[in-house]
Amino acid sequence: MANYLIEQCKRSISAISPRVATEIIFYKNFGRRLNLKGPQDFNEKIQWLKLNTYYKNETITLCVDKSRVNKYLEKRGLLELCPQLYGVYERVEDIPWDKLPQAFAIKCNHGSGMNIICPDKSILDVEAAKRKLSQWMKWDFWKDFAEVQYRDVQHKIVVEELLDPRILTYKFYCFHGEPKIVYVQSDGENGEPEKYIDFFDINWTWENMTLSGHENAPVHPKRPVNYEEMIEITETLSREFPFVRVDLYNLEGKIYFSELTFIPTGGLMKMNPESVIEKWGEWLELPVKEKRRKLK
Repeated sequence: MANYLIEQCKRSISAISPRVATEIIFYKNFGRRLNLKGPQDFNEKIQWLKLNTYYKNETITLCVDKSRVNKYLEKRGLLELCPQLYGVYERVEDIPWDKLPQAFAIKCNHGSGMNIICPDKSILDVEAAKRKLSQWMKWDFWKDFAEVQYRDVQHKIVVEELLDPRILTYKFYCFHGEPKIVYVQSDGENGEPEKYIDFFDINWTWENMTLSGHENAPVHPKRPVNYEEMIEITETLSREFPFVRVDLYNLEGKIYFSELTFIPTGGLMKMNPESVIEKWGEWLELPVKEKRRKLK
């Protein structure tokens, strides 16, 4: 009961003041106050962007909405990167389970981690899937983490092509349209817990660093044969943002779009060594004009 009340209180604070909620969450994670007046490291600057540049921003809302981000890719001439879309639904009851292909992926569009992977429909527990989706559709994800970029996303369910579950995910950290770091997720895509993550600089030189809660793969992932094409795609998709992480799949040389992430790890990244967060903060220059805005 106590935990429930704490969660409800946190959501209420997010609804009233995303800034205050962000400050509380930041302090809880790092044991220090969040510096929003003169942010220095990567986490602080990401939180500042969240509360300023990316707050009530129609383009950001479009890009984080998994049911509509394809419109942004179409604008950039990259619609062909999207996995095949089977349908977008406003209610669980609207999903035509009998008409779906044998394999598919289901995701809710208004946050992260709300995925159901179905490699074989004949063994899918449809009723259990419906219950899970119903819970997610009622969940105001943004309030739990004060991630205001999701606040204005209308809750929907996306059903799309299921790519190979063994597929690697390449996540490019782009600063002012320039990809500078990529991490490769070697396991755990499609909603499963991540374990292996390896960081590389943009020239594919392995970086000796780890993200808290993860470890490097026993064997470093190999550079994709069409890596240069992936870089070009990330440059195209990131050019209008101070920061965005462009997530791509690469399946035997065929590149697929995964998502655009503006607040990675909720702006609460813990890296080893800690100096990484300071270095990335130096790469991220905040918009000068917006520095004078009064945070709400």
